[in-house]
Amino acid sequence: MKTPPEENKSMMEFFENVDLPQRIAFLGTIAHLARVDGEFDGNEKQFFVDLAKLYNLTKEEAKEAIRPRSEEEALELVKTIKEKGFALVLIREMFYLGYEDGDLSDSEILFISKVGMALNIPLEKMEQISNWVIRGIEWEEEGADIFSDYQSADMSEDELDSYDF
Repeated sequence: MKTPPEENKSMMEFFENVDLPQRIAFLGTIAHLARVDGEFDGNEKQFFVDLAKLYNLTKEEAKEAIRPRSEEEALELVKTIKEKGFALVLIREMFYLGYEDGDLSDSEILFISKVGMALNIPLEKMEQISNWVIRGIEWEEEGADIFSDYQSADMSEDELDSYDF
C-alpha cells in the first residue's frame, strides 16, 4: 500500500494527536486484517514496520501493535479507539488495504464489518467509505494509464549535478 507524501504527513500529524494505546490498536487491527487471508509475508511485515516508524513507535511498541492476535483479541483491541475521526481513518485504511490486491475477500469484508460495528460506525458510513476508496483507486489507476506513455527517465547524479542552481 502506497500513500502520497502529503497524505503521509497528514496521517503522521493525525497520529501524533492520538494516544499510544489508540495508535497500537490502529496498527494492530490493520495487521490482523492483513493476516485474515492466512498470509503475512515479508513485504507486509516491512510495510507495518515502516508504518510503525512513521508513527514514531518504538520497536517494542511496534512489536506489540503488529503481533498476531485472535479475531476476538483484535476486536477487543479496536475498542481502545475512542476518537471518531481516527476510527473512520482506520476503516478507510482497512478498505484500502483490502482492495489493494484487486478484490476484498469474504473474510476481509466480515472482519471490516465487525470492526465497524465495534466502533459504532453506521453501515451507511462504511459503504460511503468503501465506495470512496474504490473510486480513489480507480482514479489512480486511470491516471497511471493516461500518463504512462509520458514518464520521463530519472536523471543520473551527474546529469543532476550539471544543473547549477
